[in-house]
Amino acid sequence: MTTLRSVFGDADLSKAILLGAVLVGLNILDARLTEVAVRLGSYELNPLLEVGFGSSISFKGLSAAAIALTLVVFKQGRLLKPLSLGMLLVCAWNGLAIWSWYMGSS
Repeated sequence: MTTLRSVFGDADLSKAILLGAVLVGLNILDARLTEVAVRLGSYELNPLLEVGFGSSISFKGLSAAAIALTLVVFKQGRLLKPLSLGMLLVCAWNGLAIWSWYMGSS
């Protein structure tokens, strides 16, 4: 059985683990921000997640971890960086929307 160290070098493995953790963390943050936004009267834009999974922290965290692990195992860890950047932009957008609603109601 191959180990992750044999699939990647030490530096690449460390970077992949870090980026995978960032992706999971940002997905959890997105779930929390979605939950707050829905409570403020917004709605989930993704029709697949609208049925209740959109704000499920465990679902988002586990699915992001599965994606990150799959990318690392299939030697596509380089995709973790743009995925994390995309999730960062989604979280920033959600945060700004919530902030603007909060400031608008004050």
